[in-house]
Amino acid sequence: MGSNPWDLDVNLHAVVLDFMFLGTFLLVGTALRRYVRLFQRYLIPNALIGGFAALLVSTQGLGWVDMPSDRLGLYVYHLLALTFVALGLRKQKNRWGKGPLSKALASLASLLVQAIVGLIVAFVLVYTLYPNLFVGTGLMVPLGFGMGPGMAYSIGRNWEQFGFAGGGQVGLTFAVIGYLFAFIGGMALVNWGIRTRRSALIDEGDEVSEDVRIGVYKTTPPPVAGYLPLSSEAIEPMAFQFALIGFVYLLTYGALWLLGEALTAAGLGGFVSTFWSLHFILALLIALAVRAVLDRTGRAYLVDSGLMTRTMGVFLDFLIVAAVAAISFVVVQAYWLPILLMSILAGAATIGLLYWLCWRAFDDYHFERFVELFGEMTGTINSAIILLRVTDPEFKTPVAEDAAYGSGISFFAGLPLIFMLQMPFLYFQNRVEGYWLTLLGFTVYLVLLLAVWRWIGFLDLKGPGRK
Repeated sequence: MGSNPWDLDVNLHAVVLDFMFLGTFLLVGTALRRYVRLFQRYLIPNALIGGFAALLVSTQGLGWVDMPSDRLGLYVYHLLALTFVALGLRKQKNRWGKGPLSKALASLASLLVQAIVGLIVAFVLVYTLYPNLFVGTGLMVPLGFGMGPGMAYSIGRNWEQFGFAGGGQVGLTFAVIGYLFAFIGGMALVNWGIRTRRSALIDEGDEVSEDVRIGVYKTTPPPVAGYLPLSSEAIEPMAFQFALIGFVYLLTYGALWLLGEALTAAGLGGFVSTFWSLHFILALLIALAVRAVLDRTGRAYLVDSGLMTRTMGVFLDFLIVAAVAAISFVVVQAYWLPILLMSILAGAATIGLLYWLCWRAFDDYHFERFVELFGEMTGTINSAIILLRVTDPEFKTPVAEDAAYGSGISFFAGLPLIFMLQMPFLYFQNRVEGYWLTLLGFTVYLVLLLAVWRWIGFLDLKGPGRK
C-alpha cells in the first residue's frame, strides 16, 4: 500500500466479493454463537467468531478465500471513519457530572497506564533480547486495547513509513487480544464478582437469559431499533441515514485533501500521511458540526438516533470481521514475544488500576462500573455493555447511561494522548530519545490527571471500602 490508504488499487470485482465473504462469515459467526456452548458461556460476539473463521480460510490462513491483508486493512480504515461519522450524527449527550466525568477520566488513565506499560516492556526488550525491536510496538497497546482495531490499524500502518514492519497488522493483533481479554477475562471477572457478592443486583444463583447467550431473541420481545423519520414512500429512512453519512465522509475527504495540499505547499509534506491516518478525528468533528447545523436549523428530526446507532453497529461488525481476518501470521510470528508480554502485563495493569479506581472514584455500583470499564478499555463500548448486561440485566443502575455520556467526554479528553503517541515520529523521526520523552510525558500526564481528579473532589484516594 502507498502512504495514503486511498491510493490502493483495487477493482470492484474484488471489493464486492470481499463484502459477500465478510457477510457470509458474519452468518457463520451467528450460527456458531447460536449452537456452540463455549461461545455462549463467554458471550463471544458473532463478529469476532466470524473474524476468526475468516482468518482461518483467508489468504493469511489456509488460502481458500482470496482476501489479502491490504484490502481488508483498507476496509478497516474506512469503516473506522464511518463509525465515527455515525457516532457524531446521533443525538448529542452533554450531561456532565461525577459519574460520566469520572468514567471518562478512568478511561484516560487506563490508556496512559497501557501506554506506559507497553513502552517499558519495549525498552526492556530493546536493551536485552530484541535490540532491533521497533520501540513504537509498545505504543500499540493502548491503540489496540483501549481504542479498537480501526484506530490501531490506521495509526500502526502510518508508522510503517518509519520502519515499523507490519505495523498495521501488529495493531490488529493487539486489538484482537484485547477482545479476548474483554470477553473471556471479563466473564471470569463477572463470575468472580457474583460469587464474592460484589455485584449489587445479581446473586450467585442468577443466570444470564438464554436469549442473551445464544444471541437470538426467541422468548422475549426484541428491542426496538429506531423510528422512521421520513416517509418510506418518498425515501427509505435508512437510505437517508446512509446518504447523510456518505455526505459527511465526502466533506471529510475534501477537507483532508485541501489540508494535504496546504501542508505540501508550506513545505510540511511529511505530515500529510499522519493526518490521513487520523482521518477519523476530522470525520467526527465534521459530523458533529453537521449535527449542530441540523439542530440549530430545526432539521434534526431527519436523523433518528436509533437508526444511526444501528448503522454504526453495522459498520463496527464488518470492521471487526475484516480486522481479525487481516491479521498476518507472519507478522505475529515475528513479534510474538513482545506482543505476549505487553498484552499480559498491560491487561493485568488495566485490571489493577480499574479495580483501584472504581472503588475510589464512584459513590455507587463499584463492581458494575469496574466491569463496564474493563470491557471498554480492552474491547469497545459494545463489549462493555454486553458485560454490564450480565450484572445489570435491566439497566437499572446509572452505569450504562454514565458510560454513554462519558464516552464522548473521554474521546475528546483523549485527543492529546493520540497526538502524544505521534510525538516520537513527528518530532524525533523514530529516534529512541523521542520514546523516552514520550514515556516521561505519559507519566507526568497520569500524575497530573490523578491530581486534578483528586483536587475537584471526584477521587477519594482512601476509597469508601468495598460494597
